[in-house]
Amino acid sequence: MISSRETINMNKFTWSDAIIEVLNRHNFIASLKMLHQEAPKIYSNHNRIIGKTPFKTINERVQRDARIVKIVPGIYTLLEKINILPKEYNPKLQSISEKEKLNHISIQALLLQLGKIYNFDTYTPDKSKKYLNKNLYDFTTLINLPDFTYNRILKRIKMVDVIWFNDRGFPINVFEVENTTDMKNALSKFMELMDFNTKMTIVSPLNRENEFTRIMNQPAFKPISKRTLFWSYEKVEKLYNSEQEIYSLRSELY
Repeated sequence: MISSRETINMNKFTWSDAIIEVLNRHNFIASLKMLHQEAPKIYSNHNRIIGKTPFKTINERVQRDARIVKIVPGIYTLLEKINILPKEYNPKLQSISEKEKLNHISIQALLLQLGKIYNFDTYTPDKSKKYLNKNLYDFTTLINLPDFTYNRILKRIKMVDVIWFNDRGFPINVFEVENTTDMKNALSKFMELMDFNTKMTIVSPLNRENEFTRIMNQPAFKPISKRTLFWSYEKVEKLYNSEQEIYSLRSELY
């Protein structure tokens, strides 16, 4: 969608142009964070940036410009380049399992980045998984799971997809990303933390929320029912988009 201001002068270099240039520089695939970091620099070579942060504008453009396509939450490409993308990123060539894997890694990366924004230490057992030009390890602050409790509990908790730790070394929130896998298995890991003041979050496609509710209503999960949330992929992405903008503004103050 082109703003009325841009229609006055079609030769003006727009925010969409800057986003597209970033995508071209990275073989037509870029994360939202890459767009946030690089598009403003490109745009400022052509125009004066008005306002403290352009993140909101970038977020709006990737959603509304028909030339830009979201592959999975947090990763974008160009519509005209989809056919030449590597198989692991090409929605036309991906198998169901490959698409699920990419969704899973992308959500993990967003959760790890959110933890950093909130000044928590972050951990994932999947450090070597590739996220574009990085590993998930690059988004963590902890190599190993802190020894915050008994080994029998740590043995299961260390396999949780993403964990945020407070400054005392205790888990403040744990996240399991569930595409199509057994949600009960994830919740059984959460049960190990029933005696801790820890929030627990299942992150999954929105169409699995009713399944989550049915399982959480079972008596076996009553000890954690009031502390366990369901978040859709869309909700995580929306939160990340908002927090990136707020984080940028806050960083100017301290």
